[in-house]
Amino acid sequence: MPRMLGACLLVIALLAGCTGRDQSEKAPTGKRNRPLPMAQESDSSPASGAKLGSAGGPVELDSITLVAPAGWDRREASSGFVLAEFYLPKAEGDERDGRLTVSTAGGDVEANIERWRSQFGGKPKAESRRTTQANGLEITLVDFSGDFQDQRGPFAPATLQPGSRLLGAVIPVEGELYFVKVVGPEKTISAHEEEFVKFVESAKKR
Repeated sequence: MPRMLGACLLVIALLAGCTGRDQSEKAPTGKRNRPLPMAQESDSSPASGAKLGSAGGPVELDSITLVAPAGWDRREASSGFVLAEFYLPKAEGDERDGRLTVSTAGGDVEANIERWRSQFGGKPKAESRRTTQANGLEITLVDFSGDFQDQRGPFAPATLQPGSRLLGAVIPVEGELYFVKVVGPEKTISAHEEEFVKFVESAKKR
């Protein structure tokens, strides 16, 4: 009888030990043990291989490459709609740098030029338009000046900036439209006008 009682106690002890081990090895429940999502690149990240700063050099996008001059300050794009973004140093006496963006959008050439015109209330004080050929691409160049309504997003409030100038370029590449736009105080944009044209005319298909 004592031997049987001892055997029963041994079995009970073994079962208790197994139960305790199983409970301790169970993964604790809760959010912290759910699989973490894979890292994703931000929509505002510069293109792969892009170097930020003012050294200049290639700007490699999906279908084209452009060459930025030294002195333009390349920064991370401030919007998911922008592929590349630069700030051009302000001229003496001006309060703001020029802001240059490269982007793509739907619609045709005319619709997008009209969109730029509408940023001057639809009535810029002066405007011009011409086309140029560069590396097999036909590029449309526009020039607007007047009171610019700066709106950084579709739902953002617009800030009126009198005495502004906008230089824009539309570059069609295999059914896709690339837009290069720089806007800022007239004096600052005039100081960088030649660089802007060279930048646009550096566009090449990839």
